[in-house]
Amino acid sequence: MTYMEILFFLMSFLIFYSFLIYQGILYLLGLAVSPVIVGSSDLPAVTLIISAYNEENVIRQKIENSMNLDYPRDKLEIIVVSDNSTDNTDDIVKEFVSRGVILKAASVRRGKTAGLNDAVSMASGDIVVFTDADSMFEVNAILEMTRFYSNSEVGAVTGSTNYIDHKNGEMVVTSSLYTRLERLTKKLESKIGSCVGADGAIFSIRKSLYLHLNDDDINDLVIPLNIVRQGYRVIYSDNVLCTEEPSITAVSAFSRQARITNRTLRALFRRLYLLNVIKYPLFSFELLSHKFIRLSVPFFIVAILPINLALVSQSEFYKICFIGQLFIYFLVFVGFIQEKYRLGRGRFIIAYHFMMVQVSILKGWVDFLLGENRVTWNPRN
Repeated sequence: MTYMEILFFLMSFLIFYSFLIYQGILYLLGLAVSPVIVGSSDLPAVTLIISAYNEENVIRQKIENSMNLDYPRDKLEIIVVSDNSTDNTDDIVKEFVSRGVILKAASVRRGKTAGLNDAVSMASGDIVVFTDADSMFEVNAILEMTRFYSNSEVGAVTGSTNYIDHKNGEMVVTSSLYTRLERLTKKLESKIGSCVGADGAIFSIRKSLYLHLNDDDINDLVIPLNIVRQGYRVIYSDNVLCTEEPSITAVSAFSRQARITNRTLRALFRRLYLLNVIKYPLFSFELLSHKFIRLSVPFFIVAILPINLALVSQSEFYKICFIGQLFIYFLVFVGFIQEKYRLGRGRFIIAYHFMMVQVSILKGWVDFLLGENRVTWNPRN
């Protein structure tokens, strides 16, 4: 076997490994593990921290959603962290101060993570729940999360976000396959140990385990990593849900994924010690597979086409593989046309969105290598 053939099969394996084989390994490992044991106990005091910047269109709905959750009101503290909002966000929040809502308004923009550091330090709850202004919780979300804390091994609990088009009340198909895969992966990971990362719109931790973050840390990855570092588990639950409207445009979704990738890479390379197989034997495997290999897939996709082309003359097998790759790119193009001209929600759009995710991840790598470091954000981006 030639060097080029080894590269071809290695890259092919890693692509399939990231989206199929890894999940299969997790499933098999999970067959020998019992589910996380949760029991009934007194409901803990909870602090819900809502991050906001110029969210005047949704902040009232978010606060009302939070106050109507199925959780004892005397055990639920609500803090809104406004990152120097320049619209009416702060004024709207002040309308709820008499009902116990706390406004933590920054005088200058410092970013979401800096605001979380301040909010956690003033939180009175034993459990801290993190969420965004445009994320509406299911009524039992906090109740479902707190159930897991009866298990002393659990340090954090996360759920997932359903993207709803409120114009017609239907679930948005965009990236649904990718989202379902991510949910499945986290579910399988948490069954055997800890899931890698959390959904930033809905996750919680024991306050006692919160470690101060750098302003440029991506909180929904670094906080869970810090939980694992301290010897506790991060659990995913299908029953912990919130809803959001999808990104308004494909451009904003692309920009958001690139920004997340950039900050994720920064976080990962600062914490390479978590790849220590002696100290973190199971989690190091999960982190390598879920993050490092997954985020490297765009490079494999880019490289495998010319490598395959160079091998076409070797056998019919490589010719078939090359034609197959060209056909996939054709499906991506058709999906692009379907979405651009609003020609329905065909299956080809799934191929297009999958490829766009890979391109945005590649853009995130470029930004990371160039040293771009953004700590602030804008609504819907």
